[in-house]
Amino acid sequence: MHIEVLKNLFETHKESHLYHRYITTAHIQPLFKKLKSKMTIETIGLSVLKKPVYGIKVGNGTKKILMWSQMHGNESTTTKALFDLLNTLSEDLESTQAILSACSLYMIPILNPDGAEVYTRVNANNIDLNRDAQALSQPESKILRQVFNEFKPDFCYNLHGQRSIFSVGKTNHPATVSFLAPAQDEKCTVTTNRKIAMEVIGVINDTLQRMIPNQLGVYDDAFNLNCVGDTFQSENVPTILFEAEHFKNDNRYMVLMLLERCHTFHCLSRNDHKMD
Repeated sequence: MHIEVLKNLFETHKESHLYHRYITTAHIQPLFKKLKSKMTIETIGLSVLKKPVYGIKVGNGTKKILMWSQMHGNESTTTKALFDLLNTLSEDLESTQAILSACSLYMIPILNPDGAEVYTRVNANNIDLNRDAQALSQPESKILRQVFNEFKPDFCYNLHGQRSIFSVGKTNHPATVSFLAPAQDEKCTVTTNRKIAMEVIGVINDTLQRMIPNQLGVYDDAFNLNCVGDTFQSENVPTILFEAEHFKNDNRYMVLMLLERCHTFHCLSRNDHKMD
């Protein structure tokens, strides 16, 4: 998809009601009304404090992509990006219909509603959900695991936010967006599915380097099976960690790369081609 087309889609469909860093369940619930005729929106479980966790399904293609945001309650940039993306996909456009015919997307826009309510990383039991992938001690962790088991994704997008203190390597360039294809063993082996995740990052990088050159970072890939990304990667599902910095229009870049990635799936499906 041409970069100018991506920009135009964003400008036309940006969700204007989500505009600050404090994004909670109460902010996203009113937005479901305009989306529910185009996609399936369901309550998939309850948080520690009995707040609903929502799942949104759209598309009917063979490439299944699972995305979740605000696993850490104080990382809301990617939640805003998901609703920009949902607005775009709800329109009956040739470009969006191509995506939806190639992909089935399942999104969990706020996995940690209790943390979002008080703007904290952890949930109401003071547990970091991104370190609970093996113990599954928290209801929110179990919700994500259940969706993973039932949806059986071909790809997982673990959407986060990062502090603005990070730079790209040893340069003075801010890391506006950072990526990681998590390791799946102690040796950080580049396995087949991890290589696929790296190739996905490569496609996204090619797009974003034309927009925010020298502002893309890479996270440390030290293995920790307690992390969700490492767990899903270890189960042979290509998984990508996204980190978006607080930067003007940073959710724009997140939306653009998600759209670009989905469009690439469409092209791969159309050409009956697989990345390997």
